[in-house]
Amino acid sequence: MTFDARTKSSAPTSGKQNALFAVATLTVVCGAFFTVLLMPHSASKAPAPLASAPADVQSVKAAPMPRLPGENAEAYYAALGRIDVKAQAALQAKIARKGKADAGELSELIFEHAGDVLKAHAGELAMADTRHLDKLLDLARTDLRTASRKRNKWCDAARYAGLQKIEFQDPAQVKAELAELEAPMREFGFRALTGLMDAIEDARVHPVTRGELTRADEAAIQGMVMSIMADPDMMPVLASLQSGADAEKTLKGVNVCDLGATALTAVKTLPQDTKGRLLAEAMRNMEKNGPAAFRSGVSF
Repeated sequence: MTFDARTKSSAPTSGKQNALFAVATLTVVCGAFFTVLLMPHSASKAPAPLASAPADVQSVKAAPMPRLPGENAEAYYAALGRIDVKAQAALQAKIARKGKADAGELSELIFEHAGDVLKAHAGELAMADTRHLDKLLDLARTDLRTASRKRNKWCDAARYAGLQKIEFQDPAQVKAELAELEAPMREFGFRALTGLMDAIEDARVHPVTRGELTRADEAAIQGMVMSIMADPDMMPVLASLQSGADAEKTLKGVNVCDLGATALTAVKTLPQDTKGRLLAEAMRNMEKNGPAAFRSGVSF
């Protein structure tokens, strides 16, 4: 399926909250595990406030590079230092206090800290140019397409349904299975966070002021979501969510990577002004409620 969100939609407009709920629903059905990775446990507690970067960033000494789980994590750490050296120093101290830890544990610590960083700088992200959002969409879409092309087993929707069956019966097996998924997800997470730091840095120099979502924005978003849900490949997903049927059997053969790539393409074709106001609205939500504001939209 191909869909251009710029096509005029006749979908009814029922307010800002419905539009945001539609986007949250879209996130779920197009592979929200990427977003879940960024905030693995931050919903369980209120994010601690972080001081914004000082006006003269040169007046604060950058924290030394700690041990980090790979080059993408190092790139994020460096980008964080460019926009908020105090937050970078706080992360360095947390890693030092953590002591001996494997890549997974360090990544979890970094992503949890990143939730606080994003909340602290949500106001600046709200004024970022939409080209940064497009880059993130491209990044996610490329990873999904690559996974599909390589026939990654995690593109099989039935696999998630199978794990859900044994989630409480055999949590150790579920953890072992998901371990294979953690590494590529971590790498995506670090690259996405670096992109968000770049967006904040750019917004300080070239801020874009935006108003609230308009009725035209809501219609475009809802039309996009309805079109994606009408995709033949989406029907088994919706059926498994709405019925008591065997989800593993219903989802057999459904490629969530292809489905996610298609959905992200549709999101990217939204008008730039609509994407900008949607970004601003999401960041206002983040600024008010922290990462927990989106937890219900990105959790399975």
